[in-house]
Amino acid sequence: MRKFTGLLLAGALLFGAGVLVGQKTATPKKTLVHAFAFKQVEGTTPQQMDELWSETRKMAGQIPEIKNIWMGKVTNRDGLYGVVMEFDSQAGLKTYAGHAAHTKWNETYSKVRVEGTTTLDIQGQ
Repeated sequence: MRKFTGLLLAGALLFGAGVLVGQKTATPKKTLVHAFAFKQVEGTTPQQMDELWSETRKMAGQIPEIKNIWMGKVTNRDGLYGVVMEFDSQAGLKTYAGHAAHTKWNETYSKVRVEGTTTLDIQGQ
């Protein structure tokens, strides 16, 4: 009986730990998100898009203010692509905008995008 009680207690503890770990929480972040969507220029090749993604990763590695980055095809809008970058603050975004790596990246980006990018900067609350 003692062994059964011990196993039951261990199982209850394991179950309780699983419930605690598995609880979903949505903790808001106070960071700033810089997001933009663009259409590619007609005739853009897959290799040119691969170069853009490669240059985007390279730029993110060269600018320490970029905390996270997401990029790719916008799934709910045909023909749109997007990039999302996370910064600690508005100051980080300003540093990114003036950084030499951003200037170099923009040379690749400007070759594949149609003018008129949709851009949002969202400050977490």
